Amino acid sequence: KTLIRNHKAVVSTQSTGNTVLRSLSRAGALGAGQLCRRGAVPVRLPVITHLVKHSSNDSALMSALNNEILHEEGAVSYESSQNSALSDFTRTEKGATIVLQKQFQGETIRVELDLNNNTELAPAEDDPEENPPQYLPSFKIEISKSQGKLVFNCNYHMTTEEQNLDQFVISEVAFVAPGQEDHMAFTTDFGNLDYVLIEEFENYLTRRGLGAEFSSALFETSAAFEHHNYVNFLKSVRDFV
Repeated sequence: KTLIRNHKAVVSTQSTGNTVLRSLSRAGALGAGQLCRRGAVPVRLPVITHLVKHSSNDSALMSALNNEILHEEGAVSYESSQNSALSDFTRTEKGATIVLQKQFQGETIRVELDLNNNTELAPAEDDPEENPPQYLPSFKIEISKSQGKLVFNCNYHMTTEEQNLDQFVISEVAFVAPGQEDHMAFTTDFGNLDYVLIEEFENYLTRRGLGAEFSSALFETSAAFEHHNYVNFLKSVRDFV
């Protein structure tokens, strides 16, 4: 079926090109006739060759896009990847961003993950196999109440040899006072805090359902969401071309 669709796409492109050529020829002939009657030199149409060449090149791009879509589309089912560990969050998607939100004992917990902040996991140098790329998400946790909010900037640290999905890493923490803009708040490096304070902050998050199970579920959700967006990107580009 895909090959048939590709063939139709090429035929459609060629038909459109022919229609454009016919229209330009008629317009060019009319313009030339009018100009000749006034004693002017007929106008040449060098753009016609360019249009035919451009259409041919676009057909090759269209074929490459269709092949990539066919290869990627069935790899991950985004609808079936909804993780039950995140079921107590309401979920909002906007473009490349996922926002998870829930209430906990008078607090609002908000998790925001933007795919455009992902970093690619470097492949192992001694790995002979060509594995698909893996992306490490970065995300932000906000815990808000009337006194202000705590903001944790988080990510995943791992290598191809060691992948620990059930423990995200907090890189920075900030306290934002009521009415204060986030970027104006003091932010400190989480790793520079006292060890006991680090451990208690981690326990603080775990009590709010932001521990090991949440960490694994968020990583898997991010991977499926990234793949879903990549396939949609390919389809959008194909439709544009």
